[in-house]
Amino acid sequence: MTAPATDLVTAPATVHVTDFVGAVAAAPTAREPDALSGPLAGVLIGVALALVVAMATAVVLTRDPARQAIVLSGYGLVLGLLFLILQAPDVAMSQLAVGTVLVPLIVVLALHAARRHRDAARDASRENGTAPTGQDGEGRDGGREPGGREARR
Repeated sequence: MTAPATDLVTAPATVHVTDFVGAVAAAPTAREPDALSGPLAGVLIGVALALVVAMATAVVLTRDPARQAIVLSGYGLVLGLLFLILQAPDVAMSQLAVGTVLVPLIVVLALHAARRHRDAARDASRENGTAPTGQDGEGRDGGREPGGREARR
């Protein structure tokens, strides 16, 4: 014989003890200290911020574009370190990949392509017998010889 429908609704649900074992083990009993919860955490973050400021200043003050790309790579590395200290490992990995490798690589490749294009234009103008001149009439290279030295006057 089957039980009436009212018995199924009012019957208490059976709960097994094993259902609670996993939940109790996963529940934190006390807050565990993380790596940056001590008194030196502020000092470490301050030092990392100072390094970021110093590297950013070095990037801005570097005049040669090729050297600036190298300093930019160092800046990306220090910024990735700061993100790692601030417990953002996914952002740190992205910063290391993009800011330390890709952007400086693209800058160096663009510089190389621009120099190659400029040299090809200079060679073509020499073959035609016309020298490219700038606003001052000295040529685009500012009166410099092909070796990079200034012409004697």
